[in-house]
Order: sequence, then structure tokens, then C-alpha cells
Amino acid sequence: MAATGRSGARANRDLTQGNIRANLWFLGWPQIVSGAVNTVDQLADLFWAGFIGSRAVATVGVAQSWIVLFITATMGLDTGARAMVSRAIGAGDLAAANRIARQSLFVSGATALTVMGFGIVLSDFLLRLLGVTENMVEEGSTYQRIRLASAIFFTVNNGSGSLLQAGGDSLTPMKAQMLTRGIHFVLSPVLMFGWVGLPPMGISGSAVANTVAQVAGAVVNLHALFTGVSRLQLTLKNPTFERGILAQQLKIGAPASYTSGERSLAQLILTGLVAPFGPSALALFVITQRVQMFGSFGAQGLGQACGVIVGQNLGARQPARARATVWWALGYVFAMQGVLCTAMYLFPTVVVSLFSRETSVMDLAVPWLYVEIPAYLFLSLSNVLALMLNTAGDAVIPMVIGIVVVWGIQQPVAHVLTGAFSSLGWSGLNWAVPSSWNLGVLGIPFATLSSSFVRIAALFVYFLKGRWGQKELLGWSRVAVPADVDTAIASASSR
Repeated sequence: MAATGRSGARANRDLTQGNIRANLWFLGWPQIVSGAVNTVDQLADLFWAGFIGSRAVATVGVAQSWIVLFITATMGLDTGARAMVSRAIGAGDLAAANRIARQSLFVSGATALTVMGFGIVLSDFLLRLLGVTENMVEEGSTYQRIRLASAIFFTVNNGSGSLLQAGGDSLTPMKAQMLTRGIHFVLSPVLMFGWVGLPPMGISGSAVANTVAQVAGAVVNLHALFTGVSRLQLTLKNPTFERGILAQQLKIGAPASYTSGERSLAQLILTGLVAPFGPSALALFVITQRVQMFGSFGAQGLGQACGVIVGQNLGARQPARARATVWWALGYVFAMQGVLCTAMYLFPTVVVSLFSRETSVMDLAVPWLYVEIPAYLFLSLSNVLALMLNTAGDAVIPMVIGIVVVWGIQQPVAHVLTGAFSSLGWSGLNWAVPSSWNLGVLGIPFATLSSSFVRIAALFVYFLKGRWGQKELLGWSRVAVPADVDTAIASASSR
């Protein structure tokens, strides 16, 4: 492979050769650190909000749920770009990788501006849609609007980091994440509580701090992309728009976006089911969602690293190495999550007390976590497989499995066990749900447990079949392309 645009031994490492476990950890450990820092940062919002009260915790959590839903569009595009860049790198086509990376940044940025605009306009309506109190709407609307307005910086930061990882550089994105999260963590309480003589902004201060932090992280990643510090080296000279790249990016990214968006929408519906049980129950729901996120950061990091290595090895026509990489990633994640889940099972109140010390929240936390903790292991393993399949270019199967699991299992079980459905009907037949099935708000963790088990089972069976390794991503002839597209892209599909 050409070495243009690279400096340093890390960027020169060939992930299609050498020890598979060493390659996985070489690329994975910075992503695990990035995931840990990212998760701690998201938990920090709840940590600081906890000093204001459970209502503030619930408000931040509800607003973040809508924010996550809106950014899924750009995250899907990032998934498509990451899959294509890693495959091009593996095929030895650095020129194609650079063009894909440059165009994806502009497309993601434009998409973010469009989508977030709708969210800003509809902010109050979206919060009321979940049935939260007017006080929460008033407090959360400003926070949500600021976060959505700054989403363009998040998109550039996240997208540029994803491209660097696809090229084999996970160290620079880790540094960017550490800078981003460090600024956010330190600046948030200063703005929220009005330290050093500043006026207190409440939870909106955290949103402002996040904006400043995302800008700083984006600068670090973009510097690496445009100066040749990493394997990729982008330029603003002779910009072109290649429909073939966009078509393939959408082909991969649309199912990935739908999968993420569908899960986010499902979480919003669950939030609506929890809201009638009061602020304490809603605060606990938000806390457990973030605890699950904290527990899965290792799986997320190794899953992303696994996906990049799989993509590069498939591009190099080495499916056996790609498959072995997945097995090692699953084994490591199972071991890490086993330890974390055991610790959370033994000390559930310690975890929750970091975010709320209110008795009403703590009393509900223990039975909730005892049911839900096994689901964290299933979700982590399924995340590895889903991330791998997406980066391998096989994003439709995770989408289909997600549809079946969320709408066929999670949502019906949640509605029945929380008492939202008092009867079930089909073709004119109605069946009353036994009162003993009404578990109240504790129906939510049971729904999470059942759906996560089915999801990992379905993804694992598909992984064993091996069809995911047969997807061709650089065959531009399948889509309309302009006449001046580099012949390097077309030739990659015939290697």
C-alpha cells in the first residue's frame, strides 16, 4: 500500500497481516478508552444534574433520547463511509479511500444541519409528546435546543474520528475524545452552577459546555485528516461529487440509520410508558440506560475495531482472518462483560447512588437491576456482531432482526407487563391480560431482558452462516457514476 499522507508507525500497520489478537487490541484499546471517556462524559450530565434533583436527571435523560434519535441519520452515513473506507484500504486503494472520506464529511454535515433544524423548531412539542410535566418541558427545551444546534460540531467530530479509525488510526480519535470529554466534564459544573462569578445556567450550562468541547475535538480530528498525520490525507482541492459513492454509502448507511433510529424510537416509547409512574421511576429508567451504556463501552470499542479489521481483511480477500477476528472479539467482550455484570449485581445501589441519593429511586433500583443486568451481557455481544456486520457492508440483516426484536418482543412485552395493555386482541378476538402480569414499572427491565436475548441469538446464528463475508462494496458499476470517477474504484471490485 502506498504510504502517502502517513507518519508514524501506527499509521503504517497492516491489519491484514500478523497476529489477529495483537491487531484487535492494537486498534481496539484506543477505541475502548474513547468509549469509556465518552460514556463517563454522558454520565457526567446526570451526575451533575443529580445535585439539582431527580427531576433534572429525568429531564436531561428525556432530552438526550430525542437528541440521539435525531443524530442517527448522520451516524448511519458514518457507518457507510467507515465500511467503504476500510474496504478500500484493505484493497490497497488509498485514493478511493480519501475521496470517500472527503465526500462523506460534507454529506454528513449537510444532513445534520437539515435534520437538527426540524428538532430545534419542534423541541417543546417533542418533550410534551412523552407526557412529561410542564416544568420539565420548560427546563428541558432550552437544553435540547442548544444540543441540537451544536450537533453539526458533534457530527464533524464523530464522523472524522470514524474515518480515522477506518483507516487504522484509532489513537488520534481517542485523543480527540479525551479532550472533548475533559472540557465538557470540567466546564459543565462551572456553567451549570455559576462558579467563578458566572450566572448559573442550570442544565442548559451542560449543553453549552458540550458545544465548546465538540468544537475542540473536531479540530484535532480534522487536523489529522488534512495534514497527513494519519493514513488518510484529505484535501479541499478539486472537490467533486460522486453519485456512486453516495449511493453505496446510503445503501449501507440507510439500514444502519434505521436500526439505530428504531432503537432510539423504542426507547422513547419506553420513556412514555415509565413517565406516568412519576419522576423517581423516570429518573431510574434514565440512570439504568446510562449504566447499560457504561457497561458496554468495552464491547463498543472492540466491536468497532473488529468491524474495521474485518472490512480491511475482506478487502484483501482474507475472509478466514476476518471470521477469526470476530471470534476473538466475542470472547474478550464476554469475559469483560461477565466481570462488570457480576460487580453490578453484587453492588447495585452503589452504581445508582452516583446519580441519585433519593430513597424512592434507591428502593426501586435493586429489583430493577437484578432483572436487567443479564441483558447488558446480551446487548454487548450483539453490539459486537451488529457493528461488525455494518462495517462488513451487511447492514440489512441487523435492521431486520432489530425490527422483529423491538416491535415483536420488546414493545408488546413492555406494554403488557407495565399494565398499558389490559387486553390483547387479534381478528376480533379479545383476551384479558391477567392482573398478575401487571408488574408496573418493573415490566420494563423484563422487556429489555427478553428482547436482548432473542437479538443476540438471531445475530449469532446469522454470523455462523457466513454470508456477511460475501458482500462487495467497491463494485461501483452497480450504481450510476459520473464519467470522471477514478478507475481505481472500479478496479477494486475486480481484485
